[in-house]
Amino acid sequence: MSARRSLLLALVFGAPFGVIAACSTPATDGRFVETVPDRATFEPVAKMLVDRCGTLDCHGTTFRNLRLYGSEGLRFEKDASPNLLPGYATTQAEIEQDYQSVVGLEPEIMSQVVSQRGAAPERLTLIRKGRGQEDHKGGSLMAVGDDRDTCLVSWLAGKTDTAACVRAAPLQNP
Repeated sequence: MSARRSLLLALVFGAPFGVIAACSTPATDGRFVETVPDRATFEPVAKMLVDRCGTLDCHGTTFRNLRLYGSEGLRFEKDASPNLLPGYATTQAEIEQDYQSVVGLEPEIMSQVVSQRGAAPERLTLIRKGRGQEDHKGGSLMAVGDDRDTCLVSWLAGKTDTAACVRAAPLQNP
């Protein structure tokens, strides 16, 4: 058989099988399982985020994808009010809601960053916007390696730098 005829037969009979294989659907039991940063070490990160980003004109509103509840703006409980008195703290329920909001923004990318111990965190919109690398109404809020950046990136890497978080949110509640 000539090479030309072999090529023709391969194209005629091989193409339909390639198309069928290309159009196959994923397995019905195939599910995405998210890898998330540790919830137990999120509290200092949450306090930094609420202090810097959780005001009513920023992410302390229901109109943002990243929604932060806390003492600086939006309250999760109906009887909680904004931070009018010193020491009025963000509640544990609010911290839990903030955690769910942060890890739920881009679950697939978050999983990649966490699985790779915080490598290339700028894949996350949260990091790019915070660093001013992408349009952000609030402008640039952190620089690579500063306390805010270190707080957030260290949490994504699985080794939260609590001291950096405390320094980054000097106004945080007790």
